Amino acid sequence: MAREPASIAVPIDSARYPGEVSPPGPDWVIPVIGEARPRTAAGPWAWVVAHRDPIAKALAVAAFLAVWQASGAFLNSIFVSTPSATAAALASLVGNGQLPGAFLRSLLEMAGGLCAACVIGIGVGLLMGRVRLVERALEPLVAFGNATPSIALLPVMEVWFGIDTAARVAFITVICTWPLLVNTYAGVRAVRGRYTDVGVAFGLSGWRQTWQVYLPGTMPFIFVGLRIALAVGAVGMILGGQEIGQAGLGGLTANFGSYSETADLVATIVTTTALAMLLFAAFRQLQAWRFPWIAATSAGRRRSK
Repeated sequence: MAREPASIAVPIDSARYPGEVSPPGPDWVIPVIGEARPRTAAGPWAWVVAHRDPIAKALAVAAFLAVWQASGAFLNSIFVSTPSATAAALASLVGNGQLPGAFLRSLLEMAGGLCAACVIGIGVGLLMGRVRLVERALEPLVAFGNATPSIALLPVMEVWFGIDTAARVAFITVICTWPLLVNTYAGVRAVRGRYTDVGVAFGLSGWRQTWQVYLPGTMPFIFVGLRIALAVGAVGMILGGQEIGQAGLGGLTANFGSYSETADLVATIVTTTALAMLLFAAFRQLQAWRFPWIAATSAGRRRSK
């Protein structure tokens, strides 16, 4: 917000300065260096200033869409599909039921794999953080599994589970488990170093300490792991659909890419992005509903005093 300098009143001696013209009134007000007073915007500009963040976002999106649409004038449609062509393809895919069916199938596979990964990852992470023997026994295996390239597991899933839904869900489960496990384990270790005496002071048993002290203190780490798991799970969903049975959104992208149907391909990619954003929003609402103290105490949400 702009600021204007403070002012003081200084009288002008007309006898010493006969050529000076004084304003109405006995004093001449001149600016001096001192405490600044805030200057508030008025009129339409005040509304623009108050809403500058959403306006900037809307302008950025509009500029991107305009450049994208203009690129269709000098680029081959096989390589670039314009927003208008993508919207028409999206409407056609929704109308014939091809895209909704693939969307629902991928959503169910993603949800199933992520739920299984939460049970395994959070459970094993808590166990490793609470039982030192388990921690020492599983730490090398967790490091090895976390370092394994995810895409290399696709043929293994096909061998173990075939080329059907079970293989795709298993693949999503495996690649989502590691970020959840590692972050949960790191969170329990952080709580163990800071609040290890709290449960003892209140006379809590080992199980009640885990449930009432360690698990709540680990929730910020778990939600970080969930966000990472969602990102890698979305990639795994597409890879699994492309390579295992060509089903869901991944199967559509593989089919459209094979026949150079760029508009349909981009429409499917946009739908995949929408699915990932939907899941991110769902977990954000879950965090705000059940664990509002995480956002209230995070560094990014603290208000400066």
